[in-house]
This record gives sequence, structure tokens and C-alpha cells, in this order.
Amino acid sequence: MSALFSGRTVRIFLRRILFILPLLILSGCRKSGDLSPGGYEVEENGRDNKAVYPYVVHTESSTWYLAKDDIDLLGEEAYFAGLRETLDNLEEDFAEARDALDGYIWEDIPQVDIYTDFCGKASISETAGAYYHSISNFIKVFSGWDMAREALLHEYVHYLTMHCADRPVTDGFWGEGIAEYISKIVCKNRILRSVNMGFNDEEASFYKEHGAWDEEEGCIDPRLFYYGTARVIAQGSLVGMEYFSVSDVYIIRTPRIQENPAMETISHIEGASIIDYLVQTYSRDLVFANWDTAPEDMEQIFKKPFPEIYADWAAWNSEQCEKLGLD
Repeated sequence: MSALFSGRTVRIFLRRILFILPLLILSGCRKSGDLSPGGYEVEENGRDNKAVYPYVVHTESSTWYLAKDDIDLLGEEAYFAGLRETLDNLEEDFAEARDALDGYIWEDIPQVDIYTDFCGKASISETAGAYYHSISNFIKVFSGWDMAREALLHEYVHYLTMHCADRPVTDGFWGEGIAEYISKIVCKNRILRSVNMGFNDEEASFYKEHGAWDEEEGCIDPRLFYYGTARVIAQGSLVGMEYFSVSDVYIIRTPRIQENPAMETISHIEGASIIDYLVQTYSRDLVFANWDTAPEDMEQIFKKPFPEIYADWAAWNSEQCEKLGLD
């Protein structure tokens, strides 16, 4: 096993990582400048949902609906401070995701609607930090601003690939793998880095000591973290533990699953790195052009069954870890 994560320590950290990963009264209308340096104006909501979301903020890429109950929960000062910090990096991150998907999404991308639900009124908030509702076409963020920043770019990639593409990505391996690959490996993801991927100081120090660190930025590097974590999962460190699969359900990693991996049973972290491997091995065009392929047709594209692809990926990913100094 790689020295990046070993023994009891890795099981403690993996349990935390793979459980929280998916977790995802104003006296008057605020005026422009209150959210500086972004300079976005908080406006009164003129739509029929204004009783729940009395205020909106428009950015170049999004329209935010601000819940009255969430403002009351956090307090006006904390709520708008968190919004300001989130908007600081929003447009740069969203633009980078659009560039990464260029050629496979529409040229003109509509603004996405984003709702806050820090009070957890939606039942899915019990298991997710945020989600993209593909039918009603909006993003909703839960639990607070830190969690929103952890999950936001992943959900925006869902919006781009499910709503803003002529051939939408399918759920499961393709949908979650592509969203994780773009948001954690391809893009810098400044929003995520601003909260150090949601880890506390002790956890961040662990990853700093073992190579998954960006010295220039002074934070965990999501790409390095994903390579290293995917490596130890492939080596069996997740066996016997509960994790959130790309099928968006919690399952136990059994020895059988470990020995016979399937597209529907891998974790989000594995999915991100496998997509990276496929892109680098077979080409971006081949992968993106087939992101709506049914699992049973996977072999027709890559000329190998998924367990063989997984084995080849595990060896490739391990080599990347060695090259990157994750040891």
C-alpha cells in the first residue's frame, strides 16, 4: 500500500471522505456594493416564489435565489459574507468548466438558477451537500456556504452536461465520473480550494505531509488528492466500508465488488480518475462523444470489458502517483 495513506489512518480518513463527499429578516433590499469586491447587487425577487426567496443576485452565469429562512438561520451578516466569498471565484470557475467541455455543450450557456436551502427543507439535504435537479433544471445548495463551495462546481458540470448538451450525459458512471473529472482534475476549482476541500487543520496537515498539497496556493490540491485516494481504494482500503457510489446510493465495499468492479459500483473518486485515464489513453473526443453510452455497450467503445479497464486504470493511476510524488 502506498505510504500516502496507510493502516488505521487511511480507514479513518476514507470513512470521512466517502461519507461527506456527496454532502452536499432583512429590513430592506440591500444595494449594490454590499457584496464587494464582486459588486453584485441584491435585488427584490419579482417571481411568485418571493415569499420563500425574497432576494435574488444575478451574475454572468447564474441567478441566486436567497432563502429568507436561511438568512434568519445564519444571520444577515454571516449569510451575505458567505455569499460574497462564494461569488468571488464563481465566474472564473464556471468559465473554466465551460472551456473544458467546449465542443460538447452549447456555445451559448443560459444562466443557471441556484437556490440556498441551509435549513434542509429538501429531504435530499440529509445525504447531499448540493444537487442538480435535472427535471426542473436548478441547483440547490445545502448545509451552509462551506458545503456549497465544496459541491458547487460539480453540480454546475451536471447542469452543463445534462441540460446544455445536444447529447446529454447519462446518470451513473458517466454523469458522476465526468462531473468529478472536470471539477476536481481538469479545473483548478478555486471555490473548493477556498475551503481546503472541507477538511479541518489536522486533516489538511495529513495530506500536506504526504504529497497532496499545492505549495503555491497553500491548500490541498484536489487533483493530487483524487489520484492518491483512488490509488488506495483500488488497493482495497475501502473493503468493508460504506461509501457513496456513482449510482448515488450508499453501498458496502465487499470483497466481491473489489475483485469484480462494475461501472455502477465504483466510488466518485475512482470514477473521476478512470475518466481521466480514458481521456489520456483513448482521447477526449472518444470519451466525450460516448458519455451517453449504456454500461452494457462500454466494451464496444474501448474493446475491453470494464473489469479489464479498471485493472489497466489502477496500474496507470499508481504510476501517476509515483510520478507526482504521492508516496
